[in-house]
Amino acid sequence: MSLLPEQSLSSFFLLHQKDLMQFLTYKVQCAETATDLSQETYLRLVQHRQVDTIENLRAYLFRIANNLALDHLRSRTRQLQREAGPVTDDLICQAPEPDAALAGRQQLEILERIIYDLPPKCREVFLMCRVEGKSYAEIGDALSISPRTVESHMRKALEQIRQQFD
Repeated sequence: MSLLPEQSLSSFFLLHQKDLMQFLTYKVQCAETATDLSQETYLRLVQHRQVDTIENLRAYLFRIANNLALDHLRSRTRQLQREAGPVTDDLICQAPEPDAALAGRQQLEILERIIYDLPPKCREVFLMCRVEGKSYAEIGDALSISPRTVESHMRKALEQIRQQFD
C-alpha cells in the first residue's frame, strides 16, 4: 500500500479509527485510555519513515496499538503493585505447613494415649484441671477429696506424662 502524502495517512487512520478504538477499549477496559492510546498509535504511524514499504498497513496499525496497550497494562500492573505496599504478616497464610500439622496430630495422639493410660483418679483430676479449667478446690469438692490430694494426683499425672512424652 503506497501512502506518501500525509493527508492520505490521516485519511487511512480516520477510516480505521472506529475499529481501532473498539479494539483498544476492549484491551484496556477504559475509553479514555483507549483514546490516548489511539492518538499515540497515530503518532507512531506518522513517525514511521517507510510507511509506503509496509504491505498490510491496517495490520501494522493494529500491531502498534496492541503493543501500546500491552505496555500500558504492564505499567498499570507495576504501579498497582507499588501502591499495594510491602507484604505484611496479615497477607501471609497463617495455616501450618502440612508437615507441622501432621507432626502436631501425631503428638496429640501420643498425648491422648498417655493420658488414657494414667490411673483413673489421676486421669480424672488431670482432665478436670487442664481441660475443664477447674481449680484444685473445685476438683476436691467435686470428687470429695482434699485439695492436697488433688495436687498429689496432678503431680503424679504430670510426672507420668513428662516421662512418657520425652
